[in-house]
Amino acid sequence: MAEPDEKAVLLLRNLKDAGCDTAMTEQFLAYEREGRSKDQRRLLFRQRNSLLQTVHKNQERIDCLDFLLHSVKQKIKSSRGEN
Repeated sequence: MAEPDEKAVLLLRNLKDAGCDTAMTEQFLAYEREGRSKDQRRLLFRQRNSLLQTVHKNQERIDCLDFLLHSVKQKIKSSRGEN
């Protein structure tokens, strides 16, 4: 089992890797000290939803790029006389 200091380091690394900023990390740790697990969970869900919104926004951008790529491909085929 990990030492207490090692657990703290792993927790901080995990929060950072999850995209939590300094303020969110400090809030999470404050909730930890206060034993407010439900608030920690709420905070993490808020971060998750934020990241998921970014994924959806980027998926829309990818879809637009795919449409444009398909259009250009069709234009190239037309200029070559291909169907």
